[in-house]
Amino acid sequence: MLKIKMFIIFLFSIILIVWFYTKTLNFRLNLYLINNNVNVGIATLKDKDLVVVNNKKYPLLSVFKYFVAIKVLKYIDQKHISLDTKITINQNMLDMQTHSPMIKDYKNYPFDITLAQLLEYMISQSDNNACDILIDYSGGINELEKFIHELGFNDISIKVNEKDMNSDIYNQYLNTSTPKDIVLMMKRVKDNNILSSSSFAFLENIMLKTSTGENKIKAGLPKNTKIYHKTGSGSRTPKGLKIADNDAGYVRLPNGDLYYIAIMIKDSPLSDDENSKIISDISKIVYQYFCINKN
Repeated sequence: MLKIKMFIIFLFSIILIVWFYTKTLNFRLNLYLINNNVNVGIATLKDKDLVVVNNKKYPLLSVFKYFVAIKVLKYIDQKHISLDTKITINQNMLDMQTHSPMIKDYKNYPFDITLAQLLEYMISQSDNNACDILIDYSGGINELEKFIHELGFNDISIKVNEKDMNSDIYNQYLNTSTPKDIVLMMKRVKDNNILSSSSFAFLENIMLKTSTGENKIKAGLPKNTKIYHKTGSGSRTPKGLKIADNDAGYVRLPNGDLYYIAIMIKDSPLSDDENSKIISDISKIVYQYFCINKN
């Protein structure tokens, strides 16, 4: 009789554990991914609640421009340089074949442009030329990686700039991070005064203005939800695999709380729209979970 009672208690405990697990965000994300045969990495962070699915290293693509922005803003903070400082751009500094809204707006050379404008082109419109100009301005690609490592994120690799990635698509695999490191870094930058208050406010403003990837994380959120983010999108290999489709940032909930989120897709055989739909679906799951579980 005692053995039967012990078995019933054990069985009930197992059922209770499984029931609680089905209520977790981790369960909901893994359940969604069962039906999607794609390499997807996810990290979410709210307060101290970190949820990670497939925390492998993924190609960053243009998400790395967020790191460039942090480096540039830290550099001008330290040097007491104004965001209104102008840089002269000569045509030999530009790649005319890359994604660059800036060169559509500035057609006569040389031209002068402020650091603030370059940063906004780079983050809000994901301008590749603006990115490489800012990398060089703030010390180069090696200094960028060193800066990231000094912040405590030694597993983030930054090896190439946009020109390198566009000259050989396989270079797009070289700048990598886990989704976990991205959300942890974004939280550290926001919470730990890495930047001056004015520089950080400027960064948030241009992240809020991001116009790329409207069909990714943002598409999974209610209209007018504030999202501060940076997207990334890679080329396709000769086999038709999309090297990366990414989106990472943080979202303001209706009650004022924030959560951080990074979604990264690697080597997907799906179409760009299908990849974006996966990201927006995951975004919707996460948003709804945090709205229901407010504490």
